Amino acid sequence: MRYHAKRRELPITTRIAYFIYQIAYHFALPLVGVLALWRARKEPGHLHNVSHRWGLGPVGAKGGVWVYAASLGEMNAARPLVQEFLNHGHHVLLTHLSPAGFDRGVQQFGNNPKVTHLYMPFDCFWTVQLFLRRAKPAFGIVLEIEIWPAMLIEADRLSIPMFMANGNLLPNRMKRLQTWRRHGLYLYRLFDHIFTRSQDYVDRYIATGVRPENVSIAGELRFDTQPDPALLAYGRDLRQTWSTTFTFMIASSVKGEEVILQKIVAKFLQAAPQARVIWVPRSPQRFDAIADLLHSCEIPYTRRSQITDSIQSKYKVLIGDTLGEMDLYLGLADVVFVGASFTDMGGHNIIEPLSAGCPVIMGPSTYGIDFIARPAQKAGVFETFETPHATYTHLLALNEDLPHVQLKQKKAKAFASVNSDTAKLIFKIISKRNSYTNGS
Repeated sequence: MRYHAKRRELPITTRIAYFIYQIAYHFALPLVGVLALWRARKEPGHLHNVSHRWGLGPVGAKGGVWVYAASLGEMNAARPLVQEFLNHGHHVLLTHLSPAGFDRGVQQFGNNPKVTHLYMPFDCFWTVQLFLRRAKPAFGIVLEIEIWPAMLIEADRLSIPMFMANGNLLPNRMKRLQTWRRHGLYLYRLFDHIFTRSQDYVDRYIATGVRPENVSIAGELRFDTQPDPALLAYGRDLRQTWSTTFTFMIASSVKGEEVILQKIVAKFLQAAPQARVIWVPRSPQRFDAIADLLHSCEIPYTRRSQITDSIQSKYKVLIGDTLGEMDLYLGLADVVFVGASFTDMGGHNIIEPLSAGCPVIMGPSTYGIDFIARPAQKAGVFETFETPHATYTHLLALNEDLPHVQLKQKKAKAFASVNSDTAKLIFKIISKRNSYTNGS
């Protein structure tokens, strides 16, 4: 059954701002092409399926569920929600911005005939309209923070309901939102409902002008995704060949903190020669940079892409230079340091390691994950450290107290298990609002 949202009458200032945005965006399109060519040097996927960017390409069954998961992180979060709709017989159109998100979507659902994979078109009014008129989705779901004016405004013009899942409105975005507000560009008001993680997030959305009845706490979707048992087991098998009793993992590091982490790793491995380190940077573009850092301080390393069924004990660090194998790396690890926390970025998500039974440590910048960091800290599975030296000292202590590490691992699994079923709740609420319960 198709539900039509009530079309909103946009304020004149919003319409003017949108008009100016469209003119600027069209003038910038040549630069977008140049940027795609530059990125394609390391990610050839930027030049694949170019027709999708112009509103063309496959759209699947009419009246399906449209899910926008921009990149890798959003796709990981979307997975349990997509599966929930599939379990109830619906068709799903998965759209992405980046090749990493597209590839992960294909990896997870490529064999399902009810799932169609597409790159999101450019945010021109006419490309988005062409896409939406061809797809005719029953409604759209946007994951986390990736919103675009044409995507929301053109969906509203076509009376397509829009929802946000895993809403992630951080404090440092509020200043920009207030600027939007002065100009009348109320993009968040165009969502029929926003599902977010905590009361702090609810309050921020309301501060942008969203009605209280249109935003609610649903939890974190990533808790619904269980680690791949085969990849976890593979990681544990590799660990046995590596001759280590304690393995420390760096996950999702970013450029601004990697020199700091290099110094921690070098000092730690010198003090604990039997320990090992796994280093998985946030971006594939950082694989070579991490190798250069390790080479500069003469730390023996290898890459995941260069090994098969064993890791020679002479290598002190394994660089995780493959996509889609995070669970393998977590299977190798005892403790995980999550990045973007020794730089003022608020930290990356800690849920994946916790779900795999790995306690987490971070630097001081964690404002982006406060919704989960605070309860995780109370549960004894998450700690932050103000300085690199304090981080190093803590790692040494963990290396020397393996029973304590094992206790933390059990607590991490227990903590993750009691925070699931977010996808079921979101499906239930959307289905009720849209009378969309009989499949496509």
